[in-house]
Amino acid sequence: MAGDNSVRSLFEKWTECASNAYLSILERWVYEGIIDDPCGEIFIAENRLLKSSPAQERLSQDSTAEYWSQRYSLKETIPGFLANIAATILTTGKYLNVMRECGHNVQVPISKRSKLTIFGSNHHYLECIKAAHEFASTELVNLIKDKYDLIGRLRSLKHYLLLDQGDFLVHFVDIAREELNKKVNEISVEKLQPLLDLALRTTAAAADPRHEDLTCCVKDSDSNSIEDPVSITGLETFSLSYKVQWPLSIVVSKKALSKYQLIFRFLFHCKHVERQLCGAWQMHQGIQSMNCNGTAIRRSSLLCRSMLKFISSLLHFLTFEVLEPNWHVMHDRLQSARSVDEVIHDFFLDKCLRGCLLLLPDVDVANKIDQITTMVGVLSSVMSFPSDL
Repeated sequence: MAGDNSVRSLFEKWTECASNAYLSILERWVYEGIIDDPCGEIFIAENRLLKSSPAQERLSQDSTAEYWSQRYSLKETIPGFLANIAATILTTGKYLNVMRECGHNVQVPISKRSKLTIFGSNHHYLECIKAAHEFASTELVNLIKDKYDLIGRLRSLKHYLLLDQGDFLVHFVDIAREELNKKVNEISVEKLQPLLDLALRTTAAAADPRHEDLTCCVKDSDSNSIEDPVSITGLETFSLSYKVQWPLSIVVSKKALSKYQLIFRFLFHCKHVERQLCGAWQMHQGIQSMNCNGTAIRRSSLLCRSMLKFISSLLHFLTFEVLEPNWHVMHDRLQSARSVDEVIHDFFLDKCLRGCLLLLPDVDVANKIDQITTMVGVLSSVMSFPSDL
């Protein structure tokens, strides 16, 4: 009877009536972000354990965006006619949930044309789901960009963790030198934080209303490091962290923040080496003014000048050839972003890590940081060498 149009229409009508219950559940999820599924029929699983505390309180403290990654997920059994669009259905409801948790109650505009139906040659249900996804995604992107000032937050991260404005760091290192020179197991973060706050308030960073979200931390040393952890000082393990509130933690997740910190530590060590070299160069100039022109002095001066030129060129390359152009590309892309997937900026951080030579397949990042730390120790010896002649 497949060629009989009247029989076909009757069959489709029966099937549509039989599936109304399932489609009504799917409609509430896609249009309101609510799972009303007492029998567990829909293919979206909800982790109810994440509801154990008030949502806003929990999410504001969750820098890993656990809600985003674990609150809702796909089950293994997905209806065949929805298999290709299941991920879109999942994210549509998640977008609506995120906005509701932020106090921004919104739902997809519903009309007679938006009623989900499975059968028919025009695949109308696909059009409805895609339209709902586009609406929810655009609303969430606008919320994050406008109400929570995403661009401003990312610019703040650029100032502090990518050292776009490094005057606060110079001041901080000067006033915290005594504490940072201690062994890593003797450092008090409680003493470092007030010094960091002082440095932020007395430099150009004070103009940034978000500078209070910046915190300092001392990373644990790598157990595989060649150096004895007892001999490592705070200068080798110091890092900055940044408090990220929900829903910005979707974009600046814990993983993304770790990438920022990795770049920061690399830049921080390079700048520390540069400062030591500048001090050594000043010592050499003072000794040369005393007409101490021995062979050892000339060799030491040449070595210092060559290393200073190298580290300055490296910092210039990292800042103006890697970080700055990539950040502007990301900034322009975010301005025109229409979906949360386009807003998540892992592509920018990965490009920066690769450009900073921190993603080479045959080079361990931890070893690279250790090499820079070793260089710091060598340069300290260089600084003391001329005074011992």
